Amino acid sequence: MLTVVLLTMLSGFLLGIPVAITLGLATLSYFFMNPGLPMVNIPLRFVTGAESYTLMAIPLYMLAGNIMNSTGVTDKIFRFTRALVGHYTGGTAQVNILASFIFSGMSGSALADASGVGKVLIKAMVDEGYDVEFSAAVTGASATIGPVFPPSIPMVLIGGVAGISVGKLFIGGIIPGIMLAIYMMVLVYIISKRRNYPRRSKANLPELGKEFWGALPALSTPVVILGGILGGLFTPTEAGVVAVFYALVIGIFVYKQRDFRKFFEMFVDTAKGTASIMFIVGAAYSLAWVFSKEQVGILLTDGITTLSSNPTVVLILILLGFLAAGCVLNPSANIIIFVPMLMPLVTSVGIDLVHFGVLATLVLMIGLVTPPLGLSMFIICEITGLTTMQFTKGMLIFFVALLAVVVTMIFFPATITWLPQVIIGG
Repeated sequence: MLTVVLLTMLSGFLLGIPVAITLGLATLSYFFMNPGLPMVNIPLRFVTGAESYTLMAIPLYMLAGNIMNSTGVTDKIFRFTRALVGHYTGGTAQVNILASFIFSGMSGSALADASGVGKVLIKAMVDEGYDVEFSAAVTGASATIGPVFPPSIPMVLIGGVAGISVGKLFIGGIIPGIMLAIYMMVLVYIISKRRNYPRRSKANLPELGKEFWGALPALSTPVVILGGILGGLFTPTEAGVVAVFYALVIGIFVYKQRDFRKFFEMFVDTAKGTASIMFIVGAAYSLAWVFSKEQVGILLTDGITTLSSNPTVVLILILLGFLAAGCVLNPSANIIIFVPMLMPLVTSVGIDLVHFGVLATLVLMIGLVTPPLGLSMFIICEITGLTTMQFTKGMLIFFVALLAVVVTMIFFPATITWLPQVIIGG
């Protein structure tokens, strides 16, 4: 029965059927082979999957990111980062990474980063003489920072389905997010030096101060969100409400964006994006119920622990599986289907849950820029006009940097676990 379910999934992906419908068809195939099971279980699992207080954060962070993208925040961040690091070797590429890092503290989404910051920065890089493949690759790689550095929509999902503290996951992503930015900026420096890419003249102190002052309200967003969570003023889900309110205030009163037709469009876009994600979440919950009923988690635990019970080895095997799954399946679906299934294995061998959650987030985000179905890859290819093959060719060297961060985090768990222990404890 599991073979038929998996073959149905694989066939759906190969035929290009949308992810949510493919997952639904795979679930339906299981019920057809078990006529005694009431079909009402399918819509019940759909609803159960969506009925979560934690998941309420998803549309809120999406809306906050859309507001930031549409009210001039992206431009303010671009101007400030250009004044700050634009004079270094590979200046605008460095700006791209730093801008993505800053924007990650507002949206929690790789797709918002790629479509918002990416659209502005790719054009700026190409206009200054950078290769379009390199410009696209820098944008794709830097967009992976968004869901790792808090706030993070994937971490909200992982926390919700695995029972891991979302606050700890958020704090655990701070150092890895900084590491990603540093690794990529060093790589960009080396490549730009070899290819003799241009850099801008150095901004003087008054210019830097002016751009910093203009970007300050936007730069304060992650401080407000994380400060409130750490100070116990609100939960990570409630922080999404604060993020939306703060984004509206600075958009309307600071950056003077008062075209309310745009705000209507933002709400519509957020509703569409939320519906798309929650459709996948509901379908994935239904399929996860099938795997749970067939005790796939126990089979995985028994199979992997016969190979090794060493936490590091088991973690590497799990992450390799996530890398493979991330190439063909949306991160939200991967999280809903596989994370609950893997939790007995993770806990049985003693892997730290925050360590696992942050690493799983990063590895799944790498899938967003990996063929054949990476969503960030498709967005960037649409912006640039590149084929997926051209984009992948430019990304190859950045995959090395991304995997180097993963390896560092695997063998030095304190890069993830130290900060949550210091700030929250436990």
